[in-house]
Amino acid sequence: MTDIDTQFLRGLFDEEGSLHTAGRTTLYRLYGPEGLLYVGISTCPLTRIRTHLQQQPWGRRVIAIRIDYPDDAHAAEREAVQAERPLHNVVFNGTAPPPPPDRASRLRSELAAQQRRLEQLEAAVPQSTTHLRLILRGITAAQTQIAKLAREVEEAEAAQHSPGQQTRRAKP
Repeated sequence: MTDIDTQFLRGLFDEEGSLHTAGRTTLYRLYGPEGLLYVGISTCPLTRIRTHLQQQPWGRRVIAIRIDYPDDAHAAEREAVQAERPLHNVVFNGTAPPPPPDRASRLRSELAAQQRRLEQLEAAVPQSTTHLRLILRGITAAQTQIAKLAREVEEAEAAQHSPGQQTRRAKP
């Protein structure tokens, strides 16, 4: 990996090295030389995109990625797929939206969504030392901040319980 690649990757993570979007669902588009390949949504877009790149037969053709943060990602995905006609989306890519599924179909969809979520969580394990260092740095910073705040809480509580001692210490 080049220095430019490393700098780019570091820019994609927050200070804690998080691969997530703080619970917000993103809408992402994957483009190839022939145009829009796929539109999807995820709370872990980088992890999900990496899965597409590694597991989909068209993953090697991706040359550009666009990530948006719409208020209603589910509706935005449906609209984007119907309007933009990505080559590899199956759901919503007909001329009309699919009919509401029966109970078994809904359960299968929920099962598939949970399986994808599990794959995303499993894929979130860092694949490089750079990612691991970013995550460890975030953990260390959080631990340091927690220890500092815990000391300050103890000091504030001690000062509340013994105001006379605090005054005596302040006098030389």
